Amino acid sequence: MEKRIRRKIVRKLPPINSKLTGKFKGLIYKAKIVSDKSEPTGKAIEYAGAKYGSMTAAAQAITKQPTNGWRFWKVQADK
Repeated sequence: MEKRIRRKIVRKLPPINSKLTGKFKGLIYKAKIVSDKSEPTGKAIEYAGAKYGSMTAAAQAITKQPTNGWRFWKVQADK
C-alpha cells in the first residue's frame, strides 16, 4: 500500500485594491485588500477601519465565531 502524499494548499490574498463582500445573518459586509508593510505578505484586509492579516481573521471579527474566511469572503469582479 502506497503512502499518500499530502500537498499543502497555498492561499494568497487577492491583489491590492480588490473588493471583498461577505454575508452573515442577512447583512452584507464589505472589505478591501490594502497594502500593509507590517504583514509578511505586504497585504492586509481592511474592514471597519481595522486591518487583518488573513481572510479568516477579518471574517471572525464579524461573526465572533470560528469561520473559514476563504468561504466567507467573495472577491468582487471589476466592472
